Amino acid sequence: MAEKYGKKVRELMVKEMESVFGNEKGFMFTSFESIKAPDMDGFRRKVHGLGTKYVIVKKRLGKLALSNRGLSEFEGVFDERKNIGVMVLKNDPVLTAKLLVDFSKKDKNFTVAAGYLEGQVLTQEKIAEIAALPGRKQLLAMVAATMNAPITSFVGVLAATLRSLCYVLNACKDKKEKGN
Repeated sequence: MAEKYGKKVRELMVKEMESVFGNEKGFMFTSFESIKAPDMDGFRRKVHGLGTKYVIVKKRLGKLALSNRGLSEFEGVFDERKNIGVMVLKNDPVLTAKLLVDFSKKDKNFTVAAGYLEGQVLTQEKIAEIAALPGRKQLLAMVAATMNAPITSFVGVLAATLRSLCYVLNACKDKKEKGN
């Protein structure tokens, strides 16, 4: 007996969502409705620029994938929202959270619902806190500046000593010129 094509596609979609919910560093759920196409295209371009992906999920298949992965605490995300999207966290979760929070501030029809990061469940408030943190590049710049500070101070002290010696020598020279 021939198997239905739609059933096979749904099974593949559930397997893909299971891999997102189980194998990735983490994910964040969003909900949206009636967002203009150019705004969503701009959002997707930014997502692609981060090197991650954003997937729209069918509610029933998303619930099934979550229950197969044992993440039952997120099943409530699918209950009251219209359209559900999942942002996959790959490189820098702070930049991803900033992108989601900034887009939700820009477009009121887009909200960040919940998330999961390295074994911890994230609420909307936690995601907003993560978005407020400095990004990876900013943290590396801060570390480099901190490591550079003692060296800069030491060079400043050495330069001040040389500068003082130059002032003394210059004053002696001026004194001898006036005395002659």
